[in-house]
Amino acid sequence: MTTVVDVGGAAEVLARHREVTVLCHLRPDADALGSSAGLARALRAEGVTVHHSFDPGTVPDALRVIPGTEHVVPLCDVPAHDGLVVALDCASPDRVGDWERLTEAAAEVLVVDHHRSNPGFGTHLLLDPDAASTASLVLDVLVAGRYPVDADLASSLYAGLITDTGSFRWGGPGAHDTARRLLAAGAESRTMGFELLDAHSFSWLRVLSQLLASARLEADAVGGRGSIWLHVPHEVVVAAEESDVESLVSHLQGVREAWVSVLLKEFRPGEWVVSLRSRDGGESGVDVSAVAAALGGGGHPAAAGCTLRGDLDTVSARLRELLG
Repeated sequence: MTTVVDVGGAAEVLARHREVTVLCHLRPDADALGSSAGLARALRAEGVTVHHSFDPGTVPDALRVIPGTEHVVPLCDVPAHDGLVVALDCASPDRVGDWERLTEAAAEVLVVDHHRSNPGFGTHLLLDPDAASTASLVLDVLVAGRYPVDADLASSLYAGLITDTGSFRWGGPGAHDTARRLLAAGAESRTMGFELLDAHSFSWLRVLSQLLASARLEADAVGGRGSIWLHVPHEVVVAAEESDVESLVSHLQGVREAWVSVLLKEFRPGEWVVSLRSRDGGESGVDVSAVAAALGGGGHPAAAGCTLRGDLDTVSARLRELLG
């Protein structure tokens, strides 16, 4: 049974344990790794034994700028213990990966997330779909628990905030208030913003031009609102930085004629990781999280994803059917 808690309740769960495993989701983004790195640093400062990991545990080069990621260890090296396991930014249990041996040994499992599609799991759940990022929730938990927030910790959380809000294009006033608090605590923003949002190798520019040239606009799709599609074949995915591949969706989002963007990445032959974006996921827009959830994924109304298996035509047809 899962007990729903607020930030104060989550802080109380943390305070009960002297050994904690901090996990985030598969193929982590900056919010997942920044949140987990920040929480791990706060706990270590209090003398807690911390195991910081994800499945499998190799930090993408593009995310190594986040303070604390140097302490990440492979999931297979994390010992099972009877303390606490924390899962951050994971919209469902399968997003954590191969973690069953850890949860079976743990006394408690705390889940902290902001994905509306989260079904609820763990022994304790802090879920706020209105939070701009999981990093925002972690900051609130640390403040509630009176944990000191130093510059490195603030920088880790800031990394999650700026990426999950698209440099504050969404997230509302709460995101800006969180940024104010993190910057006041010493968060570094200039280098972090460049490395996480702008930096690419020169060689990527040629690949980028070739991929964007293959994008397809379907102006009459999604009830006449339009959609834009781009698929990235397996041979490109394996040769490129994962962050470069994922950044393609930001280029699609800027197309005026398309309300919805669909990026299909063939991470393994016949296995497609799908990123969906909607210009407005509110009542007047297209809720792409509903589409992702119908296919076993999840996310937010304006940003969601799922993993599908099959050939490109079959996968695309299923997505078109659900998008309308």
